[in-house]
Amino acid sequence: MKEQTRPECGHWIGAEQRHCRAGDGIRQYIGGPRCPAHTPSALQGKPEPQPGPGLPIYRQEAS
Repeated sequence: MKEQTRPECGHWIGAEQRHCRAGDGIRQYIGGPRCPAHTPSALQGKPEPQPGPGLPIYRQEAS
C-alpha cells in the first residue's frame, strides 16, 4: 500500500536553491502543486481569477 503524503508547494525558489514546500492552501496547477503565494497569477502580480459560469458557481448554489 502506497503511503499518502500531504501535498507540498513545488515552486522552485532559485535564490535559495530549494523548493517552497509550504503545505497550506495547496491547489493543483499545470505546473504542479502551488501554495497561494506561488500560483501563476501571484507570480505575475495579478489577482486570482474569479469563478466563471462553470462548476464552482454550481457548487456555491448547492450549499
